[in-house]
Formats: sequence, C-alpha cells, structure tokens
Amino acid sequence: MENKRLRPRALITLLRKRARQHRCRIVEEPGRGKGSHRLYIVLGPDDVEVGRITVPDHSRALSSTVLRSVERALAHQFGDRWLEEK
Repeated sequence: MENKRLRPRALITLLRKRARQHRCRIVEEPGRGKGSHRLYIVLGPDDVEVGRITVPDHSRALSSTVLRSVERALAHQFGDRWLEEK
C-alpha cells in the first residue's frame, strides 16, 4: 500500500471502481455496523458474498491501519496492492 491518506468517501469510490473491474458489486448493509461505522459487503458475479469491510462514517482521513486492514481483507478478490492507482 502506498503511503497515502484517503477519506472514507474516496475509499468507497475506489472500492466500487475495483469491484466493477472484477465484475463484483458493493452493497451497504443498512442498520449494520458498530457505532459510527458502516458495513459494506462485496458480492461476486453470482451474488455470493466474497468479502466485507467496515468503514468509519466521518469526513476525516482514514489512518494507515484502517487502509491496510481494508486492503488485506479484499486482497484475495482484487489482488495485492489493489488500493494503489494504476
């Protein structure tokens, strides 16, 4: 992962872009999550869940720990270093 800071909105935008490239889609699970966090589920081409992540629901930049966790959680689907721009 590059040493960069993303806001939650930019992370979700990038996640949706990568999902489209891999013929997946992202669904927000309403009413789920913990506190000020939102739960997102990654559905594969057959609408089978292939991953899930939790993203804070605030406008501050995400920490590198959170970004690393999100990248690792979906590396099996999108490949290593999928957060980096190509």
